[in-house]
Amino acid sequence: MDSKMKFVVVGCGNIAQRCAIPAIINSGASTLACVVDIDESKRDLVLERYQVPFETDLKHVLDTYECDAVYISTPNAIHVQIIETIAPYGKQILCEKPLASSLEDAERIAELGEKYNISIFEGYMYQFHEQHKVKNQLIADGEIGIPQLFQGWFGFPPLPPNDFRYKKSLGGGCVLDACAYLVHSARHFYNAEPVNVYAVLSAEEGYEVETHATILLDFGAGRAATLVTGFNNKYKSEQSIWGSKGLLRLERAYALPPDFQSKLTIETQNETMEYTMPSCNHFEEEIRYFVANYNQHSKEWKREFLAQSKVLATVKSYLISVHD
Repeated sequence: MDSKMKFVVVGCGNIAQRCAIPAIINSGASTLACVVDIDESKRDLVLERYQVPFETDLKHVLDTYECDAVYISTPNAIHVQIIETIAPYGKQILCEKPLASSLEDAERIAELGEKYNISIFEGYMYQFHEQHKVKNQLIADGEIGIPQLFQGWFGFPPLPPNDFRYKKSLGGGCVLDACAYLVHSARHFYNAEPVNVYAVLSAEEGYEVETHATILLDFGAGRAATLVTGFNNKYKSEQSIWGSKGLLRLERAYALPPDFQSKLTIETQNETMEYTMPSCNHFEEEIRYFVANYNQHSKEWKREFLAQSKVLATVKSYLISVHD
């Protein structure tokens, strides 16, 4: 491989256009070889905005174009079939979260990674934001004492009616979307897997997927996480950690524009301290991390996405039915 990793991007939706493609172009560690999407109407946009080829046939691209890795930015339910197409070509894979829409799909993806000796990374970009390093250091320095409760909120106003997140066949629903960030961040905060999982899921009238979820994760030893997510809400993307000495709040935890500086507050019995977090392009940082680590952490990445998929599958099992 040349000094820069050559990517093909599969899926040219909103996140790919605004975040992933610019990050690949601007990371300094990667280049963009081609964009693939089944929607022919996006051809002119790709050619004009990114000056790279546009194709509609992934297999043709893999047969024709020189590339090292594939970035997948498509609806959740088709990730596994896309990876089944890519894996035999020996390309490394960075897939937007959630990597799989079921535990069975995650296990199938793990098998493909092993069979073809490729690295597959589930992309939770928020974790690469510099603000989380600052947050974790403050906690490590004892500013809030012993952490006992992690709380996370991530939800947003109504999406367009035809958005894939509202479609069951495409892996929609708030659990695999916003909730996945919350579960991931709680697991990584405690650096542990939950020993018990409880959830209350609901679907608003007229939706075929769950639209709201409240989750309790029990990590043992007095450690817990409460997570709240939903579609059709006022926008909220926050974390709080309650410790034996104080309470930490991070006002914008999961999705931030590159120039946005979040506020972090620590409250103790005697004082309130406020910090301005650094701005950061977490998509670019994720690309740099992937390029630097794909050939070292394949097994670790596999264990991680299987563990994450297992918790999400357990959460989804609490959905008894949805309205017709």
